[in-house]
Parts: sequence; structure tokens; C-alpha cells
Amino acid sequence: MRTIKIFGLPSHAAEERTSGVDFARVIQPMEHLNGYKDKDVEFKVSLWQVNSKDKTDWLDVAMNNDILFLNYTNNAWAFAAMGALARRWKRKIVMDIDDALWNVLPDNAVYQVYKKGGEGIKNITAIFNEVDYVTCTSSYLKNVVVHNTRKRHEAIKVFPNYIDLNLYKHRSPFKDTLQIQLTHFGSSSHFQDLQEEEFNKGIDMLFKEYPNVSLKTVGAFIPKYKLRWGARYNHSFGDVDVYKWISEKFPVEMDGTDIIVAPLTVNTYNNSKSSIKFIEASSAKKPGVWQDIRQYREVVENGKNGFLAETAQEWHDAIKKLIDDKELRRTMGEEAFRTVEEGWQMKDHVADYAAFFKGILLDNKR
Repeated sequence: MRTIKIFGLPSHAAEERTSGVDFARVIQPMEHLNGYKDKDVEFKVSLWQVNSKDKTDWLDVAMNNDILFLNYTNNAWAFAAMGALARRWKRKIVMDIDDALWNVLPDNAVYQVYKKGGEGIKNITAIFNEVDYVTCTSSYLKNVVVHNTRKRHEAIKVFPNYIDLNLYKHRSPFKDTLQIQLTHFGSSSHFQDLQEEEFNKGIDMLFKEYPNVSLKTVGAFIPKYKLRWGARYNHSFGDVDVYKWISEKFPVEMDGTDIIVAPLTVNTYNNSKSSIKFIEASSAKKPGVWQDIRQYREVVENGKNGFLAETAQEWHDAIKKLIDDKELRRTMGEEAFRTVEEGWQMKDHVADYAAFFKGILLDNKR
């Protein structure tokens, strides 16, 4: 039996936090892959630890691993130093991406890094051209990578975002109160999405009809909401550390939530995103109304485990159904959880990762 050794590099790691993208795209899958074996191979995975007292020796990494797996970085000099050693020892380099960085919108915090013509997007494109293989979250994003780099489809593998229900272990008790809270959670990259007028008009209609309904955004504060809706709009902040978010803040926010709402502006950047919000919220058994867009169409069975909405009337009607019918809120939350439990757990897809990495070294067909 051959041992395949992988060195996982969470490229956005910082001493004070673990980012969500590092966790979802590198740390979680590599932790599950470590120790996996089939009739041909066994995997041993080591992960770079930003807080380790021992300085990483990149020569040792290159000499003693078969594959370097990292998520996207535009740090040209660091990649060149690491990559040169990997090339010297004929190691494979695989880089992950979960956003259409070539289409980042002006309101995004990283826009100045990845804006068209900027040094950041030039560097990251050059790095994508250099690595052996790319992994990404969807076929749509795969095509975006092909369009913007020299990578061809056969060198790009799609791995959707999955969840570990042993880590996301909080199941909110069913919330049956007269006050109904709509909740959106997400970073500042959703400022434009939350200001989509069709969504806002739908909320206007609901607020006129239901004095007992409020809206809360977690992670993104929208000043126009406060002017528009006053005390019926509230906000709070998540946490930059994904482990604190999962263990401390996510349970609290989900327990206070009746209905999740997730508007998205329909554009190339958002079409490239994953259904991770649905997966996370559904782990807590929360029903939701989701933008009628590619990634949510792939996971939401409209009317059963969630609703899809695009127009103001659709946002109004879907949320209204959930407000008026507490049993629908409960059963839809249960169905959403069942969807995640049966199809979106990381532990059930480790073999897919194993087959990909095994193929890189043994099949020479990827």
C-alpha cells in the first residue's frame, strides 16, 4: 500500500483567527482526508499551523510530501519560494478557489486587491497558470477560471462546500413566539445584495402587513435599513474566527431566528458562489427564503426545504407563508436539515477527495 503525503496550506491564516475560507476549503477536507485509506493508498496530511513555535522548513515540506494543497494566494514572492522547491522535487501543486476573484464588485473589501488591471489580480492569475491543478466550488466557477487563466477544464476539479455536523452540532429548538425575526448572516461583501430593491420592497410589504416582524443582519450593517425601517431593523456582528462563530455566536443567532433570508444580486461574482449559507443555516434546522439563483436552485426544493424568490412579490409571498404557518416553519426546517444530513456532510465525500489526489499521482489522467 502506498502512502500519499499532502501538505495543506491555509493561505489566509492569522495568529488571532482562522478564516472561514481556510476552514471550509482546506482545513476541514484535509482533516477528514488524513488517515483515509483504500486498497491502494493511505493518506497522511499535515496542515500548516500559523501559531506553531517551529518555523516551517519549506525544503523539508517539498522533500517529504507528494502534493502541496493551498487555497488562493496573490503573494507572489512566497509562492515563488515555495513553488521553486516543489518543482525541484517534482511535487504537484494544487490551489483552491471559492470566489470569482476576476469579477469582485466595488463594494467588496478586497476590491482594491483584485480589481481589473491591479497587481493582485495579475499575481493570482499568474499563480493559477503555474499550479498543476485547481479545485473550486462549482462548475460555474470552473468556467470562470478557464475564461481568465490558461487552465483547461481537465485540470480543474469541482468540490462543493460541505459541512461537519459534529462541529456544527447546534440544533435550535423550534421557536414559537408571536414576534418573528428574519435573519441574514454574511460579511460586508453582501452590502449590495442586501440593498436589492426587489428584496427591500418585499420587506416593505411585509412590514406594513405584520407589525410583529423584524429584520436582523449579522455581519453587515446597512445604514439605509435603519433609516427605512427604524427599530424594526437590528444588526450584530459575527466573528472573524470561524471556530468562535460556530461554537459561540452561530447558536445564539440561530436560536433568535425564525426565518433566514438570503438575497443575492444576480451577476457573475454571485453566480460563482456556493450554497454554504443554506448548508449552515439548515444545520440548525432553520427554514429560509433564498435568492432564485444557480447555487440555491441546486439545493432548494421550492416549497419543501426552502423557498426561492426573485421579485418583491415572491419575497413577500414566501416569507408570508412561513409567518402565517408555524407548522410549515417547523417542517421546512426539518426538511432543510435532512437535505444537509443526507447529502452535504464532509464525511460522506472524503472518497471524492481521495480519488482526485490519488489520480494526480497514480493515474496520470488528470
